[in-house]
Formats: sequence, structure tokens, C-alpha cells
Amino acid sequence: MLFSATLILPTAAGAQTQEPLLQQAQAALEKKDYAEAAQVLETYLAKNPQDYRAGFNLAFAYSLTGRRAEAIRLYQGVLAQEKELVPAHLNLGILLAEEGQAAEAVEHLRFVAEKQPENFGALLQLAQAFSALKRLPEAREAYERALKLKPDDAAAHLAYARLLVETDPASAESHLRSAWQADASLDDAKLLLASVLENRAAGGADTLGEAAAIYRQYLETHPERLDLRLRLGEIYARQKRYPEAVVQWEVARMAGDSSPGLLRALLEAYLVGPARDSDKALGLVDLILQQAVQKGTNDAEMRLLSGRLRMDKKQYPEAAEQFRRVTELQPNSAEGYTNLASALYLLKDYLGTVAALAKVTELGQDTAGTYFLRAITLDKLGFFEPALANYQRFLASDTKKNPDQEFQARERSKVLSRELKRGRSRRR
Repeated sequence: MLFSATLILPTAAGAQTQEPLLQQAQAALEKKDYAEAAQVLETYLAKNPQDYRAGFNLAFAYSLTGRRAEAIRLYQGVLAQEKELVPAHLNLGILLAEEGQAAEAVEHLRFVAEKQPENFGALLQLAQAFSALKRLPEAREAYERALKLKPDDAAAHLAYARLLVETDPASAESHLRSAWQADASLDDAKLLLASVLENRAAGGADTLGEAAAIYRQYLETHPERLDLRLRLGEIYARQKRYPEAVVQWEVARMAGDSSPGLLRALLEAYLVGPARDSDKALGLVDLILQQAVQKGTNDAEMRLLSGRLRMDKKQYPEAAEQFRRVTELQPNSAEGYTNLASALYLLKDYLGTVAALAKVTELGQDTAGTYFLRAITLDKLGFFEPALANYQRFLASDTKKNPDQEFQARERSKVLSRELKRGRSRRR
């Protein structure tokens, strides 16, 4: 938008009283009827092409009726006639910057800043043009000069902060706070400040609480901003405030967001801390798996989690099915076979348990837990000698981590040792 929106150059001395067309154009400009002004000035300039003041006014009218390319050409023509005409340099510089021609804009805006060092608008436009060209030192200098003229200008502080946010976040934060103080309704300043505070927190600063407060306050008046709800939930999760994170994420979900990222974030929140809810977690796991199937993919890790949650709920057949799918998807997953063995044992499928544990052994991934499970399974099947061997392996590897199971293993080892000795005696 032109800073010179009210700047209209007068026509040549005495022309208004002598030329009805100029009087008509001037009246249209004063009424902000720029389309009519343009028509009248076109007629006048067809007969008086050297009247640069009328050319300036026509360029001005063009710029406000969407005819920006024509306005640029006219301003350039005016400057060819009057090289020192500051308002033409200013308006042309602004138009060029808005059209993405920042390098050309800089030359005109710098001319204005040199001729009128107190021109705040020109300095601000010059700073933004330098910013677009990534000429950061010059942009900073222009912003500093502008803010010396208007230290309470919220828009200038915000624009300067945007320039600094990557290279000098501390200064950016200071300018954002100044912008907010100057204009409490400036939402862009608040949200950018919250983002800066988040980044500072990632570096160890204790600023997450303030960032959360900004987002929370903003959402009170803009509840439709689901992206900010997600971010607020992420902040709460980083603070381990999982119940509050769940509230924000569930609102986003009810509003129609079913993205995998949101579902997984909710799932994690329902699996830990005071927000733990295995029923809701299992529902989310099923939904995530359903999405995966629809996309033609399979998520072995999610199936593993599904099986574990079903084990907690004593849904052993369903758990076993999930673990079996894991082993199909990841044939080298010792974790999948171990969990499958546990589910099959609870289903009293002892032969299936032994078979699943055999896969663990093939993979070289036996643990104290698999030795114990194999031992009690073989014990139930009456295979006492291999059962005893696995009890002994368990006792050698558990190192007092599971005292109850160690007690059971020692007692059964004694019993089995006696049984095996008696059996050998009878055979002799």
C-alpha cells in the first residue's frame, strides 16, 4: 500500500483555473474516484504530454485502480522529465518493491531517504526492500533509523523482528515485545513472539510457559486455529502436562483432524502419566492401523503395541493375532516372537509357545525371560530334562532381578532333578 496515498501534486501554476479537465481530475482525486480521474487525465495528457504533474497524478490514479505496470511506466516517464521529484521516487520505489523488483526499488527509496532523512515511510520501505534482497546490515540500519523517528510504531517493530528472528532472536524478542506493547491487538507480533519463546526453550530457556500462555489467550478468541491447538498441545506434552495436552488435541480431533501425527501424539499421551487410559489408547491404535491398511502399508510397531495393550486387557486371542502379524511383517523380530510366546502360553497353547520360543533361539536373542517361559512350558508338557536345563539358564542369567521367578525356578529344579534321578535309577 502506498505511503503517499494522500499525496497529489498540484498542476502547473494557474492551470487549474485555465484548464477544465485538470479541475475535473483534481475533483475526482479528492473524492477518491480514481477511475474517473484516470480517464480525465488520459484525455488531458494526450494533448499535454509534457505536464509531468498531470503524469504523476495519472500514475497515482493507475496505482490505485490495479493498473500497476502502467503506473510504474508513468512514474519512470515523470522522472525522466524531473529527476529530483521525491514523491515520484517514493511511489515508484514502493510499487517496484510490491512487484518483487526490490533491487530497482532500493535505488529510488534510498534517494528519498537521502533527500528526506526524516521520512519514516521511506525508511521503512527501504528497510523492507533491503530485507527482500537479503542485504541484512543495510536493512537493520534502515529499520534503526525509522524506529528512531517513531519508536512506538508497532508495525515497524514487527517488521524488524521478522528480519532478526533467525539471526538475532534475542533482539527479535525485544522488538516483538515493543510491538505488542504499542499495539496489544497485533496478533502477528504475539504469535511470532510465542514461536521465538518456543525456540528459546529448545535451547534450555524457561520460556515454554509464556509461549503456552500466549497461544492459550489467542485461542480464546480464535478457537478455529487448529494448528495452534496442536502446538499448544505439543508444549504441554514437552512440559509433561499430558492431561492438558489431551484436551487441546481432542478438540482438534473433534474438529476433524485425524492426521497420523495427531493420533500418535494422543496415543503417547494416553500411555503415560496421569492421562493414561488404555481403552482410549487401544482405540487410537486400531484407528492408526486402519489408516495404514487403507494406505496399503503395515505398521509392525503399532501392531506390537496393539498386542501388548490387549494383553493388559486379557484379550489373549486378539493379542496373539497381533503378535503373529508382527512376526509375519518382521520375521527377524525376536520381540514379536517373545510376545507371541507369552500370549500363546496364556492361551494354554504350549506347543505353539515352544515353537515361538524356538524362533527366538534361532535369532540368538534368548533372555532370562525366554528361558523361564520355555522352562515352565516344557515343564507343563512333561519334558523335564530340557525344562530343568532352561530353569538353570534362567537362574544363571537373571541375577536376582525377578526373585519370585527365581524361587520358583530353584524349587522346580530341585523337584525335576529328583524326578530325573529316579527315572534313571528305574531304567538301570
